[in-house]
Amino acid sequence: MASIKTNKGREKLAKAHNGTASLPAVVTMVFGTGGVDSSGKPRDLKGSETALFSKAIEKTGAQVTKTFPTPYTARYTCTLDADVDQLIGKNINEVGLIDADGDLIAMKTFTNKGMETRTVIEFDYDAEF
Repeated sequence: MASIKTNKGREKLAKAHNGTASLPAVVTMVFGTGGVDSSGKPRDLKGSETALFSKAIEKTGAQVTKTFPTPYTARYTCTLDADVDQLIGKNINEVGLIDADGDLIAMKTFTNKGMETRTVIEFDYDAEF
């Protein structure tokens, strides 16, 4: 599994810390099918990514729950339902966080999570500071 804060996300954090810009909230989680190589190994990430490799679905607003399991961890949670979200037969293997400006600020790749009929998966994305 690979996990990164994108260069754009890091830039925004730096500007918010020195007071030259405000930090937009995370509003969307995106999921995709392009996070593995031909052998099924999660792709490495460089930080320069601006989008998922192959976006399949996005969840926004009330579909994303935000909590703080520790004072230094912002957790974003949402559920994918293969039937409802029309994901039957797809392998979900990448996830990203999109802020209110529409920028990808963090991304993870992981092994295939096969979506079959009646498959429901709850995803947590922990942003640790």
